[in-house]
Amino acid sequence: MQITRKRTGEIVDVELIGRLDGYWCDHLDAALSDVIRGGSHHIRVDCAQVSFLTSAGVGVLVKFYQQLNRIGGTFQVVNPSHPVGKTLRISRLDPVLLAPPVAGATPATRERSRQIETGGVGMEVFDLDALATLNCRAIGSPAPLESGAFTEEHCSSFESIAPAVAVGIGAFGGSFSDCRTRFGELVSVAGAAAYQPGDGTNVADYLVTTGSLGGDIRLLYGLACEGRFSHLIRFEVMQPGGSAGLSQLLGGCLDVTDAPSLGVVMVAEASGLVGAALRRSPTEPLGAGGFFSHPGVRTRLTFTTERAFPGSVALVAGVATRATGPARWTEEQLRPIAPDVLGHFHAAALRFRPLRKGVVDLQETVSGLFEPGQLLGVLHLLTDDRAIAGAGESEFVRGACWIGRIAGDGPSASRP
Repeated sequence: MQITRKRTGEIVDVELIGRLDGYWCDHLDAALSDVIRGGSHHIRVDCAQVSFLTSAGVGVLVKFYQQLNRIGGTFQVVNPSHPVGKTLRISRLDPVLLAPPVAGATPATRERSRQIETGGVGMEVFDLDALATLNCRAIGSPAPLESGAFTEEHCSSFESIAPAVAVGIGAFGGSFSDCRTRFGELVSVAGAAAYQPGDGTNVADYLVTTGSLGGDIRLLYGLACEGRFSHLIRFEVMQPGGSAGLSQLLGGCLDVTDAPSLGVVMVAEASGLVGAALRRSPTEPLGAGGFFSHPGVRTRLTFTTERAFPGSVALVAGVATRATGPARWTEEQLRPIAPDVLGHFHAAALRFRPLRKGVVDLQETVSGLFEPGQLLGVLHLLTDDRAIAGAGESEFVRGACWIGRIAGDGPSASRP
């Protein structure tokens, strides 16, 4: 089979010549995935010269129709040959896939926005609520990590809060004893939470609810932000094949608001993530040397030696602040991300799916990411700037950032 592509405005025409059977459907799947990863959400598949269509081929067409329809895109089969038309009629898919082709993508109603370019990254900024702010609190302390001395008195729940953003060391369960052996990296956004159990199973888990997560999440320490986001930023790297580092994107977000500190949620296509995760729950007393001593740290932490989860969609959340900000922001839970930016960020990596363009709802977007088999892992993001062996930082291609100025001069220390 021959597969050729041609772009006309916002539409990409994919022309097929030959048999679309079980062997060639994998090649078509890869070609259509490449088109979508390139940012195109309107596809026409020209089947005028397709001599045979099997159920496997039909499955690929339906898959991409559903994928693009879900995010407001379009996917259509045009100029069907007799074998293609017959198979789609028998499958009763002709009213869906053979809808009359459009001459051009229907332009969406555009919200007012402003365009910014910074370091080869185009940013479209939407004002959601200029007066909205986030209140940030530091829950617990990472100090007991050094000795593995976390006990029940250090354990909190989400029962009294409904955080817009929360990151830290936590687990799913109803009590400290229930979670004792499973505490690990956790990220929670808008009613969805994902975490990487530190029990050696290496299988990430998630919870999604339309209400409060309540007492189902226990936290040893972390940061939690409550309130509303003030801006939505859609970003895309302008150079084909390029990517932007987390530090560059956070710097751009801080510049947009001119705020000293922000709560940030990002859903983005990732070139790769750099970070660490607990391999062991930090609730067992350690011997001499502490948690980070060698060689024992290798049994307690896993680090990415290169960018992990390439080609995934990442849900990234946390807090960023200027390095020149108030001193208490630099204590305990924030680490250098760039020379002028400190932060604490976790990321849940999920299998790739295209993201709706334009203005999107945070809760709808986040909850739509989590389906069985989609979650790949959760990391505490780090910048590995070692001269020779360093993996660098997490990098992204395009996505959406919800940001909100943090009220006051930093997180207040409290327990929910």
